[in-house]
Amino acid sequence: MSRRLVVVLTFLFLFASKGFAQNTSSENSCTVKAENGSVSIYYGGKARLTGGLPVLQSGNSSTSGVSQSNDDIRFETSSKPIDISIVPGKSGDVVSIFLSPNGNESDSGSNFMGLFFREIPGFDEGVSLWRYGPYYCWSTPVKIDSLGQLEKWDVQFFYWRYSDGIYGAAMPLSGRGYRTTLGQKDGRFGCESVSYYDGMKEENIPQMAIGFGRNPYKLFTDIYEDGLRSIGKSQDLIANKTYPRIFDGIGWCSWNASVYGTKLNEHLLLGAAKSFEDGGFPVKWFLVDDGWFNNTKGELNSFVPDTSKFPKGFKPVIERLKSEYHIDYVGVWHTLDGYWNGINPDSPLGREFKDYLFAWPREAKSAADKHYFISPDSKGITKFYDDFHKYLAGQGFSFVKVDNQLVTQTMAPGNFPIFKGAEEIHDALNASVAKYFHDTMINCMDMTPDAYLNFGSTAVARAEDDYWPEYDTVHARNYWFQRAGQHILQEVYNSIYFSQMVYPDYDMFESVNPAAPIYAIAHAINDGPTYITDKVGEHNFSVLRPLVYSDGTLLRPDKALLPTEDCLFNVDAPKPFKAFSMDGKIGLIGVWNCVDSNDLSGSLKPSDVNGIEGDRFAVYEYFGKSLVIADKNQSIPFSLPGYGYKLYYVVPLEDGNAVIGLVGKYNAPAAVIGSRITTHEIRAVLHEGGRFAAVVATMPESVEVDGKESAFTYDNHLLTVNIPVSLKSGRVSVEIKL
Repeated sequence: MSRRLVVVLTFLFLFASKGFAQNTSSENSCTVKAENGSVSIYYGGKARLTGGLPVLQSGNSSTSGVSQSNDDIRFETSSKPIDISIVPGKSGDVVSIFLSPNGNESDSGSNFMGLFFREIPGFDEGVSLWRYGPYYCWSTPVKIDSLGQLEKWDVQFFYWRYSDGIYGAAMPLSGRGYRTTLGQKDGRFGCESVSYYDGMKEENIPQMAIGFGRNPYKLFTDIYEDGLRSIGKSQDLIANKTYPRIFDGIGWCSWNASVYGTKLNEHLLLGAAKSFEDGGFPVKWFLVDDGWFNNTKGELNSFVPDTSKFPKGFKPVIERLKSEYHIDYVGVWHTLDGYWNGINPDSPLGREFKDYLFAWPREAKSAADKHYFISPDSKGITKFYDDFHKYLAGQGFSFVKVDNQLVTQTMAPGNFPIFKGAEEIHDALNASVAKYFHDTMINCMDMTPDAYLNFGSTAVARAEDDYWPEYDTVHARNYWFQRAGQHILQEVYNSIYFSQMVYPDYDMFESVNPAAPIYAIAHAINDGPTYITDKVGEHNFSVLRPLVYSDGTLLRPDKALLPTEDCLFNVDAPKPFKAFSMDGKIGLIGVWNCVDSNDLSGSLKPSDVNGIEGDRFAVYEYFGKSLVIADKNQSIPFSLPGYGYKLYYVVPLEDGNAVIGLVGKYNAPAAVIGSRITTHEIRAVLHEGGRFAAVVATMPESVEVDGKESAFTYDNHLLTVNIPVSLKSGRVSVEIKL
C-alpha cells in the first residue's frame, strides 16, 4: 500500500469518525424543533415530547403557525405573536423554556399562562411530587401511569421512564414575578405560571426545564444545575453550600415535648436538659419551637417572649443550658411573617412598623378581617428581620427555624406579584440570617417554588410533613407504624429534588415511639440534621446512641438518601422500599416495609448504590450482624415482617479484604477516618472505640489497637474487635496483621 493511499485512508477515517461522533453527540443531546404547527423535543434520535403549544388562560393563544430561528420559536396568532425561547443547558441533556406572551395574556393575575405538550411518546410510567392540601406546604409522591393522572397543577417535580429505558424529567422554573408549577390540562402535560397580580406585562417568563438521560441520578442533578442557572439561581444549588457545623451534633426540639408549645417555658427547657444529662446522653443543641411568643390571636406583639413563660427573657435560661448542661447551641423558631397571623397592627411592634404594613384577608373570611405584615418592596422588610434577629442573637440564640414559608401565596393577590414579593422577603430574611447566624437556618413549610427557589445560601430545609405522634393507646401502635412508613416514602422521594438545593431535614421524632428505629436509620443514612422531641424523662437511649459518638456528634453520610433505581416508581407498591446513600466509596442501603403487609420478600444488589465502584463487595446487615460476599450485580435475598426494616453496608473489597467500621453504630463506615490495605496488613483509624468490624480474607496473625495486642473474633471472614470507648475523645488506631 502506497504512503499516499495510507494518508488518504487515514484522513477519511478521521473525517468519518468525527462525523460519527458529532452525530452521536447530537442524538444524545436535547433539541427543540418547531414542526407540524407545534413544538417537539428530541433526545436520542427520538421525539420525546410532541404537540407543544402555548396556553394563555382567558387570553389569546389560538395559534395559526409556527416558525423557528435557532433557539427562538414564534407562534403566530390573530393579533401579536407568542414567543418561546430555549436555553440549552451546559450538560447537553437539558433545555430551559421561557415564554413571552407579547400582550396576548389576560390582565387578571389569577389567570395562568403556560406550555403544554399533547403527548409523551413511549411513556411507560412516572412519579410526580405534588404539593397537596389543606396547607399546601409539602409535596408527596404520586405514581403516574398515564398523563391524565397528573394533578392539574402544583406538581413540583415530575420524572418518568420511556419504554426504551430513557428517563425524562421536568422541573418548574419561576421568575419575573411569576410562580410556575407543573401539571396537566385535558391530558396534556405542561406548566402553569401565575403572578396573582393584575396588569402584569412581562416577557421571557420562566416555564420549565426538561431533560433526558439513561442515568436518572445524573439527570436529576443536571436538570437542577441547568434549570437554576437559567433563572439566575445558581446560589440555590447544594454544590454551592456548606453544611452548618451546628448540626454536626444531635439536637432536641421542644415542639412535641411541650405538647405543641402549650407547656413551653424555661422550666421545661431546663428539665429536658437535665433529663438527658441524667441519662448520660450528650445532646448538642436545643431548638425552642412555637409557644414562646407574646401574641394576640396569633398576631405578633413583640420580639420579647411571653413573660409568663420566660419572665426574664431567654438569656438567663440559655446561659444555664450552656453552663450547667453543656448544650452547645440553642436555636429559636418563628414564621416567615413573624408569627402565624402576621403582626398585630395595634401592638407596639405594629405601631413601630405602621408605615410599612400591608394587609391581606384571612382565608375563608371577609376582607374586613385581615392579617398584616411588612411590604416586601419597602425598607421595612430589611429592618424587621434585622431587628428581630439582632434581638434573638443578643439573647444567646445561634440559629433560627423559619416556618410558614408558603404564606406568600395568600399574601400576594392584589398586593404584589408572588415571586417578586417572595424574592424580596427571602432576600431580606437570608441576609439577616447570614449576618447574625452565619447562614444557619432550617427552612420549613417550604415545598413551593416561591420558597425553595429562594433558599439562597441557607443549606437546610424540611423535606416532609410534620411528625405527629399518636397517644391513643387502643389504636396508636398501628398508626405509629403507618405514619412512619408514609414519612419514609415522602421524605426519600422528596429528596430527589430537594437534595439538589439543600441538605434534606427529615424532621424530629420521639425515641420512645415504637416505630423510632424506622425513623432513626433513615436519619442516620441521610446527610441532613437529626433531632428528637422526647418528653422529659421519656427516652429510649438504645435507639439514640447508635446515631452518635460518645460526645453527641452524628455519624453523617456524604450524600442524601435517595430511592434505589428499581424503587424510583415504587410508590405505595406492596414491595420492600430501598434507599441508598454513601460514605465516601462505601454504600449504605436502608430497606423498609412501608405498607401494611405482614411479609414482604425482596432482594438487593451492590449495584443498587448508584455510582459505587468495584467488582466484589462485603455486604453487612446491621440488625442481623450478617455478612455476604457478593459480586456487583449479585442479588441478595431478604424478607421483612410488617413494617420491618434492615440496614446494609456495601463495602468494596480489596483482594478479599475491607474495613467496615464501628458496627454498633447505624452508620458504621462513617466512623472510619482512614484506612489502608496492603498484602501484609490492614490499618484503620477510627473516630473512637466501639465494636469494630473488618472483612479479612484469611485468618489474621494478630490485631493491635493503639499499638497494643488485642483479642478478636474471626468467623467466616468477619473479624470483630471490642474496643473500649475512652472518656477522652480521640482517634483509635487498629492494625490487623495478615
